[in-house]
Amino acid sequence: MEDRINVLFVQETEKNKYDTESLWCKEKNGNFIVDNIPFIAERISLGDIIQAELDADDNQFYFEDFIDSSGNTTVRLHVYNDQNDKIEEIRKWLQTNGCSTELFLDKNIIAVNVPKDVSYKPIKKYLDDGEEVIWTYEESCLEHEY
Repeated sequence: MEDRINVLFVQETEKNKYDTESLWCKEKNGNFIVDNIPFIAERISLGDIIQAELDADDNQFYFEDFIDSSGNTTVRLHVYNDQNDKIEEIRKWLQTNGCSTELFLDKNIIAVNVPKDVSYKPIKKYLDDGEEVIWTYEESCLEHEY
């Protein structure tokens, strides 16, 4: 297994309120390749190449700049509490249709990676069909056309 490094992404979620997400990354040629699907960070997808800077005070890498896109799309599904029994069924459908997923169970969030070579049309239809019934969703990093 390749060495992975945590890179922190600090994001303003509301005026003067910030959330921090730690993403696993692989170091390559002085840059970093994102190695998991973001739950909070926006405009970043699995496989994107980023630049990070080491903060010497806390010995931690922080996101500095975007270098290159993987072409992947990141979607987040916020499953309604009364629908959380469907989470594994949702993940299975997405995985069967070429996506990878990660789960933040405490908040009923499914982070979805749609690889660049997977057609987004059926995924988008599935997302729209469940919208406001089972979940709400956001395309936090949309690289596909549809």
